[in-house]
Amino acid sequence: MALHVSNWGEAENGRRPAPDPRISALVPAMGVAVQMSMACEPEVLWDLITTVERIGEFSPECAEAWWVEGFPAHTEGGRFEGRNRVDAEGDTFEWIRPCDVVAYDPPHRFAYTVGDRFDGTPATRWTFEITPTESGCVVEQRFEHLPDGLSGARHQAEQVADAEALIAARRAMLRDGMEQTLERIRRVLGA
Repeated sequence: MALHVSNWGEAENGRRPAPDPRISALVPAMGVAVQMSMACEPEVLWDLITTVERIGEFSPECAEAWWVEGFPAHTEGGRFEGRNRVDAEGDTFEWIRPCDVVAYDPPHRFAYTVGDRFDGTPATRWTFEITPTESGCVVEQRFEHLPDGLSGARHQAEQVADAEALIAARRAMLRDGMEQTLERIRRVLGA
């Protein structure tokens, strides 16, 4: 079993490659959204979701996150980094990526982009929308792959003959992980 680690900003030649237009047309299909009812006040859920240091408790893929020094925390324009971890085919893959907060509207909307491994250019966007209900709130978690975003999944799609199948598999994996994340959050909140 080997450990493969990728940190952003460590590109082999220091340059961001040009996106393959064929794959740019396919990767938006990776987008997915899941919703879950929570029996708690929106502010309680908001506080937990925006405490990025706790994501490792809930996500099956993101092992930990931390606010980056020199950037504001808990506000639009903030930056945190996330370390993801996936076991596949006997190996472990880890990657650290920058996450830039693009929406911070308490207690309604929290969104951030995840940068690529080359220079941190946004590759994907994650959004949490919280809507109050009579019994608490509903949270929607959304994942979007930007058309020219250079994520690891996109890189894999550029290397295989059936990119559409790979993208569909990654979409299913994302949906499952998002459902697990929200269910674990609900259990912690007793909601």
